[in-house]
Amino acid sequence: MQQDATLFYILLFFAVVFISQALILPAAGSKAKHKQLSQRLKESQAKLDEEARSLLQEHYIKSLTPMDRRLVQISVFSSLKKTIELSGYDWSLSQTLAVTSILSVCAFLIVLLLGQPFYIGLAASVGIWFILYFWLNKRISDRLASFEEQLPEALDIMRRMLQAGQPVTQAFNEVGNEMPDPIGTEFKNTFNLLNFGYDMRMAIMQMAERTPTVSMLAFASAVLLQKETGGNLSENLEKVSRVLRSRFKLQRKIKTLSAESRLSAWILVLSPFLLFLFLTFINPDYVEPLYTDPRGMTLVSGGIISLFIGSMWIRNIINFEV
Repeated sequence: MQQDATLFYILLFFAVVFISQALILPAAGSKAKHKQLSQRLKESQAKLDEEARSLLQEHYIKSLTPMDRRLVQISVFSSLKKTIELSGYDWSLSQTLAVTSILSVCAFLIVLLLGQPFYIGLAASVGIWFILYFWLNKRISDRLASFEEQLPEALDIMRRMLQAGQPVTQAFNEVGNEMPDPIGTEFKNTFNLLNFGYDMRMAIMQMAERTPTVSMLAFASAVLLQKETGGNLSENLEKVSRVLRSRFKLQRKIKTLSAESRLSAWILVLSPFLLFLFLTFINPDYVEPLYTDPRGMTLVSGGIISLFIGSMWIRNIINFEV
């Protein structure tokens, strides 16, 4: 009975985590999915010659530790390294794997020392990796949302620098010096690449990979279009800044209009768990068959799957790509 209860509570914990993440992760600030802008950026990236690609890859490899250089050759670890970079943390890949592995093993041993079965310890060990995954994705979402909020002001600084007769390289430097993280760091890194003699197209491609948002793709497209066809970059940046501000205004309006729906989603999703906890304290004997009878575990599993599907459905309804 004790083992069934422990398994039930572990299942309940993961259900709350997964379902809440389905509602928490916002559409604003997420990675860009705009097909036309992404396609234009890929076409510009395809125009880079092989020497330029090798130069970018060499620059990236040099920034890694010797251990990370070996690990990124494996696709899974390379994807994890990219996720860490998008989150804004300066963790090395080997450090992240080592710390997470130690925590995972500790969780496994603690569960075994508490007298729980092997599979529960294994579930706790795997749970540490899921927590890392959700934490990094939440951090990425917050960082990209902050970047998008700061970008219109950064474009205004660049536009004023260009109107004063300064080169675009110095405009990147000014944004890096005046703006806080994360946008200040990104523009400073781009300025360093330009200052070291990198082509504008390569520097913009590198920046777009570090901050893959719709706003960044619009900015990159404007700069690359001026680089290829000419034109007034200051005027283009002013138009992009105006469009981005209008986009954020629309996003806030949508968020306000969907506030009631989001609150209803939280109430509908969390009410079964709160009701279970309430009944557990008021009348434990009444809810005991839920995790002692095999049919109860089947009902709980089916209910959790249904709640997860419902939360994803609600998320798709209340989130809009602007």
